Amino acid sequence: MLAAAQISAEALANVIDQSVDCVKLLNVSGDVLWMNTNGLCAMEIDDHTAIYGREWAGLWPEENRKIVSDSLASAQGGETVRFEAFCPTAKGTPRWWNVTVSRVTGLEGENIGYLSISRDVTEAEMQRRALAVAAGELRHRLKNTYAMVCGLLNTFAMGNAEHETFAREMNARLIALGTAQSFFTASDAPRDVQVLIGPLVEPFVSPACKVDLDSVESVLVTRGLADAVALIIGELAMNSAKHGALCHGGTLAVTAREEDAALVLNWNEAANRPVQAHSREGGQGLNLIAMMVEAHRGTVSTEWESHGPRVEARLPIDF
Repeated sequence: MLAAAQISAEALANVIDQSVDCVKLLNVSGDVLWMNTNGLCAMEIDDHTAIYGREWAGLWPEENRKIVSDSLASAQGGETVRFEAFCPTAKGTPRWWNVTVSRVTGLEGENIGYLSISRDVTEAEMQRRALAVAAGELRHRLKNTYAMVCGLLNTFAMGNAEHETFAREMNARLIALGTAQSFFTASDAPRDVQVLIGPLVEPFVSPACKVDLDSVESVLVTRGLADAVALIIGELAMNSAKHGALCHGGTLAVTAREEDAALVLNWNEAANRPVQAHSREGGQGLNLIAMMVEAHRGTVSTEWESHGPRVEARLPIDF
């Protein structure tokens, strides 16, 4: 059994050498001094002398070398730096890495080099890309479906003024709904929640429901957090459009603000009829919201009033 007294420098070096991650020691110039055995294996390096003494940044593809160099510069100032980037193995196998860089100090606190730990995240990256492709295809199919429905509405309404008015209103809603759904995966999704939230709610609004978005403040968030906001508001709006105030009439107030380095979202809904149920068989909306909030290290609370839910989500703002 390993005891504290047995953790010598040699024992610690042996533990690091057995790490499943790629562990590297660099000198103050950023040159590779040492890499653990599993790291050499992960990078498909047969002879360690091929990389020892070489500049670490120079081992990366040219387009990512600045990221690596900048991480060393930041680590030199005492910051622990994290980034994800692509770097193939020595034999050309594609790999994506989650990398941590920190400085190593001597007995007097002086900087004597750097410690870099790289974790292979290739499988997760490939799954993310596959999901992005699937989501893109789904968006394309939805847009085509919306366009087809719009065309059918226009065709059947032609020649009847009342029906034509209805068709134009429905066309506008379908187009807005398509725009809102595109926010979930679009690379150019708005990162200001004030710009984002309106289009997510407006496709479901009807004259019978008074919607107040005046207290949605301008808060700039990361792309990942923008996706989370899109899912949270989208799920709440969809649920309300099927069962709550957006379906049966009433009032809805959505607020957003920055507070204590967190984005605070509030959804306060009161339908014209009492709540029939807090959950439904097959319903996954609130579960999806809870999982999304948890993934962003946030909190969410739901209080059920007699005529609708009051939901508050707090999501840390990370840049």
